[in-house]
Amino acid sequence: MSKKVENKRGVVARKVKGFRDIDSNLNQLKWKIINAASEVYKKYGFEHWDTPVLEYADCLGKYLPDEDTVDKGVYSFKNPELEPVLRADGKELRDDDAHVVMENAFLSMRYDLTSPLARRYAEGLLEKYQRHQLGQLKPPLFRRYQFGPVYRYEIKLGPGRFREFWQLDFDNVGTNDVAADAEVCMVLSDALEAIGLPRKSYVVKVNNRKILTGYLKDLGVENDLDEQNIIRVIDKMDKIGLDNVALELAGGRTDSSGAAIKGLNLDANLVIGIVDFIKNFSNQKTRQEVLADLRNLEIKNETAQDGIQELEKMDKILSTLDFDEERVIFDPSLVRGLAYYTGPVYEVESLQTYIDAKGVERRIGSICGGGRYDTLVENLLGIKVPATGGSIGVDRLAELLMLTNQAPKRKDGPVFIAYFDEELVPLYQRMARDLRDAGIETEVYYGMDKKKMKKQMAYADDRNCPFVILVGSNEAEKGVATVKNLKLGKELSNTISDKKEWNERVQKEIPMAELADYIKGEMG
Repeated sequence: MSKKVENKRGVVARKVKGFRDIDSNLNQLKWKIINAASEVYKKYGFEHWDTPVLEYADCLGKYLPDEDTVDKGVYSFKNPELEPVLRADGKELRDDDAHVVMENAFLSMRYDLTSPLARRYAEGLLEKYQRHQLGQLKPPLFRRYQFGPVYRYEIKLGPGRFREFWQLDFDNVGTNDVAADAEVCMVLSDALEAIGLPRKSYVVKVNNRKILTGYLKDLGVENDLDEQNIIRVIDKMDKIGLDNVALELAGGRTDSSGAAIKGLNLDANLVIGIVDFIKNFSNQKTRQEVLADLRNLEIKNETAQDGIQELEKMDKILSTLDFDEERVIFDPSLVRGLAYYTGPVYEVESLQTYIDAKGVERRIGSICGGGRYDTLVENLLGIKVPATGGSIGVDRLAELLMLTNQAPKRKDGPVFIAYFDEELVPLYQRMARDLRDAGIETEVYYGMDKKKMKKQMAYADDRNCPFVILVGSNEAEKGVATVKNLKLGKELSNTISDKKEWNERVQKEIPMAELADYIKGEMG
């Protein structure tokens, strides 16, 4: 008879939705991505920095993901510590009685790695210079890379989306040279190939936000908010298609679930102009063909012309270094959603497909992105500091490698020393110490079922241990150890059915003094 459970709140082991437990296999894959890309970043001269997970919410600025208020888009809460409120010049704010105004400031978990970088850069300058000196200062160059988790406060999670995920960024702060933007494309290409993506399995798409901004102004869009709303809708094109983009720019649409999506109610001629612009670049062309088409549009706006000239400079650099259309293309319909991008923007699309559980062929889509953000630091310092950079979505890329069977083989576990006799535990520990000193990962068994050898062998197999070392009282007296090569055993089990022959091939008796050398030799 089952015990009746009281109808009151209980404690149940469960993880928060949108967060994941990362097992050793996925960790192995993630660190393969991080280590391979980091080596490329370092070769280009970027240095490794880290910033905190928590930032003051006002330092993250108004560029929150999709929302502009501190309680939306990001995880935020009030600091338990009372702190002085600061004025724009960094001095303490005081009330009418000259008392320092105190508050429990809002803190936010970082939603990307770029905004904390802007804060670090700004804070670094304020540590060296007085505020009145900043206006005459030429912003110093700062090149860093960083990896780590970021957090998004999402009310509703779609398939494959998480509230915690890892990014792997590199950035140039303090440069307006378009060569740095071309370099971003090269770094992303080299990093992806170092990770293991073959040439032609991905493409770096490049655009310049100035072109669309100028084109929209020629069409009569003067308000920055209207421009951002238009860009936000265009950025959804890969998900909803051009026809639905047109509907959202106009009176609105109904999505597949039957929900009404509010439109921007733009003038019909404006919608036609935007749609025609996107259609003109819907088919992949060479970079030279795209540049020719942009010039043929005869956009009068100077901002757009600046954007076209910057793409021309990027093309010259990329072509000189043999980064052709196999790796980098120009796509004027690419906008990217975050509002802080001001010039060139980049998005890496995987061209690989996989078959889902229903037998449908699917594509992964975007795996990396970035762009130029010349105003982000300005919001903190009041001076213009140009910057550009890129970011690899570690989790997204790991998913691609798993879905397309490109993940590395599971790493071998440690050498496993089985437990036979309590009196031999000191010997087991000495053997393990000697093996570790020789650079061999080694584990001594400590489980509750020590007397059950089948359980121990199953544990070693589950841990993917390449070797099991067996030492009982007889072996200890003789000064030898029986070494079972589990890795070889798995290979031979498909070809050898005779158990005696299998044991002779897989199991060897080795003098303890020679144990480390033998195992290292077998590991190759």
